[in-house]
Amino acid sequence: MQIRESNGTIFIGGKVITTLDTFVASIVDIIEEYTNYVIVSGYVAILFGRARGTEDIDLLVRQIDRDTFHRLFENLTRRGYYFLNSPNEGELYSKLRDGLCVRIAKEEKIIPNIEMKFGKNSIDHYALDHRRSVEFDGMRLFTSPFELQIAYKLFLGSDKDIEDAVYLWEIFREILDRNLLQVCTGKLAVTGEPYGIGI
Repeated sequence: MQIRESNGTIFIGGKVITTLDTFVASIVDIIEEYTNYVIVSGYVAILFGRARGTEDIDLLVRQIDRDTFHRLFENLTRRGYYFLNSPNEGELYSKLRDGLCVRIAKEEKIIPNIEMKFGKNSIDHYALDHRRSVEFDGMRLFTSPFELQIAYKLFLGSDKDIEDAVYLWEIFREILDRNLLQVCTGKLAVTGEPYGIGI
């Protein structure tokens, strides 16, 4: 697999396309019709070749009104997806407005699923405002800035999260904005030095 950057977009060549990649791309293409999104957390590392599993893909979206959510709900349902939380779109929208997530999966399946929620704080909005475009095999996804992703993974602190942070550091260390990484780690009060993540 080859990874290169051009004009701010990350291109992945020679990637083995998994069913998880196809699942994610198919749903975010629909969501993008109604609002901006950004992929955060574990799938970002998996997208770039980290060999580990995940059951859900975390997605932040810009807040939308009730009518727009109705159209999104109808479109997803029409295309063979459903919400694990509830079949009632009013309940789903209320969850989103309350800062909770809703889960989207293919009909008759539970795993994998998209865990979608409205961006609610300054970090979420930064991720949405500065998302990175990633293209491969005719697909395009938007991920959290890698500097923020690394810092957030360090903040979560589990072994799996630390390994994700180190993996992203190793792949993108040549193109990372070190000043931005320092700002992100400072805001989250974490350091990557014990794991070889230098600033």
